[in-house]
Amino acid sequence: MSKRDGRSLLSTINTVPTSTMVTLGLTSSQAERIIRVRRVLPLMEDRRTPCLDARKLWERIGKPHGRFRDWASQHIKPMMDRADLSAEISALKIPARGTPRIDYTLSRDVAAHLAMQANTVQGEDIRAYFLDMEDLAQRLTVHLGVRVTAIVETDTQVTHMLRKRAGDDARAGRIARGAVCSVAIEREKLLKGVVCEVLTGHTTGYWRESFGRGVRDVLDTDDAKLYAKCYESARAAVESGLVRNPEALRKFLRASYGGRIDPANYRQAA
Repeated sequence: MSKRDGRSLLSTINTVPTSTMVTLGLTSSQAERIIRVRRVLPLMEDRRTPCLDARKLWERIGKPHGRFRDWASQHIKPMMDRADLSAEISALKIPARGTPRIDYTLSRDVAAHLAMQANTVQGEDIRAYFLDMEDLAQRLTVHLGVRVTAIVETDTQVTHMLRKRAGDDARAGRIARGAVCSVAIEREKLLKGVVCEVLTGHTTGYWRESFGRGVRDVLDTDDAKLYAKCYESARAAVESGLVRNPEALRKFLRASYGGRIDPANYRQAA
């Protein structure tokens, strides 16, 4: 992570990949459904502003009533007459031969309501999707709480500690003043590398090569908690002066954390 704000750890419910969903405990079929339906009905902060194409939604839910015009007349037009929903639907007449075509844009809430009303196989898929998304949201909240709150807090402390020490080394003439930042960064990478090797038996490079992501982006919630504890133990040991070199840190951490994360558990999800 280049910034200590947790951005590389954040996966929103609209962008979390299949591999992470499976890691969090969802089934492959749930993950596939979320990816498929999310393109049409993503979760949004502003759920009441018209932004979704009604015609595309109609196609996605199996073209109920056979013709878009008939479906819109039966379901969309009555909603436009309701004071509480009229602002969530916009209509645009498109010139055409004969009767002008009317295109509708729907808010996310209205689109969800219409999709869940559809008596089609695709409509059932939408209903299952919303249950899946609720499940994913709960799992992701817990997972991100561990990764972002605990791990990034330790990141911040480690960065501060190692930059201060590099600054002290520069003032003492042990390193060049212009090398403070680069030395601190390399020391931080080394510390994180030791944590990864102790916990998993592999380097951080192995995780990136094998899974296409950093180790912290691959771990499930329980293993992320374990990583956070090991990482904090490493920080405390270094800061207190209990350990003074990488090998001493490895020996210190192995007693409690050696080999406790098995990469084999993640190969199928990858």
